[in-house]
Amino acid sequence: MSSDTSSDNGGSKKKQKRLAREVASLSEPGALPRELTGSIFVRHDVDRLDRMRAVVVGADGTPYDGGCFVFDVYFPANYPAVAPLVNLDTTGGGRARFNPNLYADGKVCLSLLGTWHGGSAEEKWDPERSSLSQVLVRRVRASHYCVQGLIMCEDPMYNEPGFDGIRGTPEGVNKSKEYDEDVRLNTARHAMVAHLRRPRRGVNDAIRTHFRLRRWRTMRTVLRWCEEASDETRRARLWDAAKELGGLLAALKDERDE
Repeated sequence: MSSDTSSDNGGSKKKQKRLAREVASLSEPGALPRELTGSIFVRHDVDRLDRMRAVVVGADGTPYDGGCFVFDVYFPANYPAVAPLVNLDTTGGGRARFNPNLYADGKVCLSLLGTWHGGSAEEKWDPERSSLSQVLVRRVRASHYCVQGLIMCEDPMYNEPGFDGIRGTPEGVNKSKEYDEDVRLNTARHAMVAHLRRPRRGVNDAIRTHFRLRRWRTMRTVLRWCEEASDETRRARLWDAAKELGGLLAALKDERDE
């Protein structure tokens, strides 16, 4: 957990007190995962605790593997009576939809955020128990996670209502594979290459350190995706992204050597 500076200071004392408590909690060792196989980084403005930016790293074995997904978080004036507002910034300028729950316009659909109207009462926002940590990573119930687990998961196509009925069928397997391959391409283009080409305000150091530490692992992952592509068009597009990524990762190594 780190901070950035900005102007203005807003919000009620109740809101500020709650946010200060959450920031302290997120700063504790082990509060957020920090592993090569999947990490979460959060940064807040020093003067505006109600404005944060989070980076969620895609976990191993998913079509998001190793990609950095940037989320902007704003806490409304009546927080924690209502959920925070969360928007996905990593969308390729509104061109890429990474998941049935992640729209190309940045909308994040989760029961906990009040942006998805399914689910049970225990999955809804609770002013006393719910928190940003829960939105990003923590378990809500035995089989339910939030952004990192529920959304950025293996076989994300099945998050689409009605699609779970074809899980395990030949139709479902084929459709899911095609969906995963599209997500892999978008991950390589927009959650890897784009971040290394254009710095992300407030989280650039975390992103570049992430890719520097796991550059070989990241490159192997994308090359494997190329090999597993089901048609030449997808393979060619992934290969183009892989070549650009390789150059950017090599530059990171040189940058550190300097």
